Amino acid sequence: MLRALKIAVACVLLALLALGVDWDTLPKDLALLDGRLASLALAAIGCQMIVNAWKWSHSLRLHDLRFAWPYLFRSSCFAYFFNNFLPSGIGGDVYRVYRTMSPGVERSRPVSAVLLERAVGFAAMLAIGAIGALFLAGTSELARLYLFGVSGIAVVLLGVTMLWSIADFDGLRRRLARVAWLEPVRANLRRVGRHRLEWIALAVACCAFQLLAAAVIFLAFAALGSPVSMAAAAVITAAAGIASVLPISISGLGVVEGSIVGTAVGVGVDYDAAVLAAVTVRVLSLLVAAGCGLLYLVDSGRGAKAPTHGSAT
Repeated sequence: MLRALKIAVACVLLALLALGVDWDTLPKDLALLDGRLASLALAAIGCQMIVNAWKWSHSLRLHDLRFAWPYLFRSSCFAYFFNNFLPSGIGGDVYRVYRTMSPGVERSRPVSAVLLERAVGFAAMLAIGAIGALFLAGTSELARLYLFGVSGIAVVLLGVTMLWSIADFDGLRRRLARVAWLEPVRANLRRVGRHRLEWIALAVACCAFQLLAAAVIFLAFAALGSPVSMAAAAVITAAAGIASVLPISISGLGVVEGSIVGTAVGVGVDYDAAVLAAVTVRVLSLLVAAGCGLLYLVDSGRGAKAPTHGSAT
């Protein structure tokens, strides 16, 4: 029932996007597609696969788990295939957790590694989007709204952190310390707090990944003859990333495209060009995902799950 509802939501959203398209001029707009720039966008998505394995590796290292990069690259590539062709974006993350589970290792560690990588990546996406919005704030109301929202989130998080640090919550802390099922969380927090350099590497990798995502948007619009600035591409990427978190559609279908179109129009892009760019990004992503699927079919299971563990304390 839930899957059918998600499919219905995706169809409705795509239909709503199609209603606003001028179908008479569509062939002419498609004729403007620059295959070279589209190929560069495709290559940028491929580079994201490389960086994705890199940032996942550093997140695992924060949890004292070490795997060979080729193994993580193949695993993340397979996960990308699942995210694009399975009826839920969670499937890829579940697969990544499975591929990094090993005998004698707490299951919470690979789970925490994926969650941490997601959280740091989301923060990097919001930050890069905020930098882009700063450049657009003088001319775009949408950019100002984005800055207001991100600033609000930052203030709330800072306030909660400061309150937790200076306020007298000893009683609450003692009660939480007695909750047995929270022990894996506490253990992972202690573990990731020890590796300072890995935090820097993870943050750099996440920023590189998000910049590549913005480059894909930038190149997609440029390929259709409706170029946007990198600042606008960063804001559009952030909006699409936020929308992709909403579990209301199959693999974000319709939701991501709608966020790209809405944000692009908000920063001054023509509606038809925005729709075509959103579809172009989806098609390119599916092409890369299909390549990952082929790799999955021919993979012979190389790179056994044999991490080198650090201290488990």
